[in-house]
Amino acid sequence: MTEAARNFREYLQLTEQTNNEMYALANYNLGYTAFHQKDYAQARNWFLKYIQLEKGENRTALADAYNRIGDCFLNERNFDEAKHYYAQAESMNASSGDYSFYQLALVSGLQKDYSGKITLLNRLAGKYPTSPYVINALYEKGRSYVLMNNNNQAIASFKELLSRYPESPISRKAAAEIGLLYYQDGNYDQAIDAYKLVINKYPGSDEARLAMLDLKSLYVDMNRIDEFAALAASMPGNIRFDASEQDSLTYIAAEKIYGRGRIEEAKNSFNKYLQTFPEGSFSLNAHYYLCLIGKEQKNYDMILLHSGKLLEYPDNPFSEEALIMRAEVQFNLQQFADALASYKMLKEKATTADRRLLAETGMLRCAHLIKDDAETIHAATALLAEAKLTPELANEALYYRAKSYMNQKADKKALADLQTLAKDTRNLYGAEAKYLVAQQYYTAGEYAAAEKELLDYIERSTPHAYWLARSFVLLSDVYMAMDKKLDARQYLLSLQQNYHANDDIEGMIESRLEKLNK
Repeated sequence: MTEAARNFREYLQLTEQTNNEMYALANYNLGYTAFHQKDYAQARNWFLKYIQLEKGENRTALADAYNRIGDCFLNERNFDEAKHYYAQAESMNASSGDYSFYQLALVSGLQKDYSGKITLLNRLAGKYPTSPYVINALYEKGRSYVLMNNNNQAIASFKELLSRYPESPISRKAAAEIGLLYYQDGNYDQAIDAYKLVINKYPGSDEARLAMLDLKSLYVDMNRIDEFAALAASMPGNIRFDASEQDSLTYIAAEKIYGRGRIEEAKNSFNKYLQTFPEGSFSLNAHYYLCLIGKEQKNYDMILLHSGKLLEYPDNPFSEEALIMRAEVQFNLQQFADALASYKMLKEKATTADRRLLAETGMLRCAHLIKDDAETIHAATALLAEAKLTPELANEALYYRAKSYMNQKADKKALADLQTLAKDTRNLYGAEAKYLVAQQYYTAGEYAAAEKELLDYIERSTPHAYWLARSFVLLSDVYMAMDKKLDARQYLLSLQQNYHANDDIEGMIESRLEKLNK
């Protein structure tokens, strides 16, 4: 970040063109370098300069800059200014509008305006019903009612969250809070039912552990100890609150060894713990550490074994990390169908936008590699719908989707993606796409359109010589089809004289010259 900031500053000092998009974006990027370094005052100043320079052509970046200025003010606890800039961002109707709305609501909560926060959260759900922030919004609405001492409304909000998104990790928290609220209100029977739901639905989770502890307190309050003992024995998740001292000490010793960097010794200690206490209180933690050790030692079998054990309890705190490691190993082992399944599970469980993007990218590549055209098209379309997608990843998704459309003879859809890619022939995907657009026209018998596309390609050029050479060959085919044999011969001879790579181009040239000589 420091080096990037230095280079951007040098650019600002050297350039004389201060009234173009590039100059504005340099200020925008300087804002991000400072933001990543948590220098929020400096970041805010750079983003403010950017919004003064931006002429409105890049509305996505402009909305993003307003959001980041809001974030900077929020980190400085200047809530009114933060709300002002989040509102500016949301008013632009950009793809990040749901984030702006969500942040506006959170700031209202920090200002203790809980009614205002609830109103904004309701509006967020109405305006952006498919936003990933809707889940958090429902939870935050419940928390706002808790802070307003309105437990009934809080329970209703948490139940709505649990009903609509039962598999979300946030729903686990909501389910546990329902039990706690009933407990606080003295509704013990309802609290027991709520805590049982947490334990049965999310076995192995931290919330299930806490629910068991709260259940114990509840039964003590009601002087029904025997009933609790019977209940504890029947509950799932292998949660043992009366674990022996040996259990905890064996685990703690292994964890300390790992913390000291003695990896091989730690591996043996965690394995010993699991052999001695296979259903111990810390068995999930031990499996997770063994996954990490497997990753450090590049032991793929070890990662697959212990991530599989973790996924037997899919709602434990390590599920996402386990899926990330498992999918990566399966991909590296070229077990692409298995990796695709793991990435799909990761997408369902992802709690951050970055992890969801990682999952969708993995799904796309796996589907492409196993030649599943329908799955590739579906994965690429989902990925291209993401708001924050790098140009490189967008090009990759368009390319794979276009290829799959071509395989399925969906030529119009393929052509649309190829034309988008072909706008930039500097990258490899664009270089091939430009050729493929012309080939589509040629195959369809639209020779004039193919000629126009190829001549434009030759004039524009590309650093990827192979695809430019293929375009020369295709242009000769077009001219032969148009009965312009002299033009076809000239392009082939020119290519023969100037292209000397050791690939299949030479054979293409010779075969076509042979036909012309007959």
